[in-house]
Amino acid sequence: MIVLVHSGIASPEMWDGFELPGEVRRHSLADALSAEAPVALVGASYGGLVCLDFAARHPELVTALVLLDAPLPDHDWSDEVSTYAEEGERLLEAGDLDAVAELDLAFWAPSIADRLRPMARWAVELEMDEIEEVDLSAVSARTLVAVGEQDKADFHAIADRLVRELPNAEHAVVPDAGHLPSMEQPEATAALVSRFLEGKT
Repeated sequence: MIVLVHSGIASPEMWDGFELPGEVRRHSLADALSAEAPVALVGASYGGLVCLDFAARHPELVTALVLLDAPLPDHDWSDEVSTYAEEGERLLEAGDLDAVAELDLAFWAPSIADRLRPMARWAVELEMDEIEEVDLSAVSARTLVAVGEQDKADFHAIADRLVRELPNAEHAVVPDAGHLPSMEQPEATAALVSRFLEGKT
């Protein structure tokens, strides 16, 4: 079984049309990630961090791991990302959720903002437990660390670190994609993930 975990900005619909081999389950970040038998996990953005955390805590339950533009909680964020986060917090404190959603869209996915707008507004109200640390050395699953070519420099640096520190990881860049390759370049991203899950990369 393959479990797809979406990002913090988008709902499970971000995986619509994202075809992968075998049985596929779409998972919402509104629910805790769980598995009763070993699974392959595919996560995008914050969903990637959720998958990484699960793989570290339950290595026996993860057969393969795909991280698409995943963050790390202890990353030293750039001024660009820090300024964005501070503005988001200011708008949240002011109760302007529509403005938070628009800020997220403009920062993370301007090229597909119209498609994402209903999801982004929904995501602003989503309450998630914050992941404060992940023991990368505990992850045993074969891992694909992928990043959109046009994503923020922070995420390229995080991808490089993940490939260095995870015990069994390989790196890939999705051309002409930003922070959400599964939506910006769905066919290329699905092909990349499929090849990895089938052991062909």
